[in-house]
Amino acid sequence: MTTTSMLTNLREVGGSGFQDGRARRVYRANTEPDLPASVYPTGVAVVDLRRDDEIARVPHPLASDPGYRGVPLFDPSTVESGADAVQLEEQYVDWLTRHSTGIADALRAIADADGDVLVCCSAGKDRTGVISALLARLWGASVDRVGEDYAASADGLAERFAAERAVSTDPEATAVAQRCVPEVMTTVIGHLERRWGSVEDYLRWIGLTDDEIRAL
Repeated sequence: MTTTSMLTNLREVGGSGFQDGRARRVYRANTEPDLPASVYPTGVAVVDLRRDDEIARVPHPLASDPGYRGVPLFDPSTVESGADAVQLEEQYVDWLTRHSTGIADALRAIADADGDVLVCCSAGKDRTGVISALLARLWGASVDRVGEDYAASADGLAERFAAERAVSTDPEATAVAQRCVPEVMTTVIGHLERRWGSVEDYLRWIGLTDDEIRAL
């Protein structure tokens, strides 16, 4: 797999080697404009979690491929997060219910895809991070491994984050949005498992069938 400095947050869900032995690979990545197809894994279906307006501003380089699907995670009928959800882990926990339809649609798109899949959003950290965490935990990753996979985006996005901080007019909000440590996602998984019992039970709660869960 070849990358360029523009696609710095591309990796396998769960980290290197975690998916060994699985019938197909699921990758996670940021989205950057005007990149050649050669920077992506060969022959992947793409599940793009961005909103329609984001896709219009920055079309995905693989948008013309037959395997590309735009599947917005955020429900356009509601706000992104509740007013009380300030820290990232609070926002992600809020998404589990507020945007459960988008999460279910995204997972169904992954389950329905033939062969390897690339899941992406803008930075490949937040929306992609939640979907990746659900998949990795469903596949048997430890909570610590899920947290480490999430936190790996800090290195992949270092240059992007520095550029955002340089032009930010709200450094406090930027710092909240850029926070990328294992505890963020381990807190989310801990909440999910206390409320629903397991990722599999959560997926059933949002409407996935047993066949769809097995297809993941």
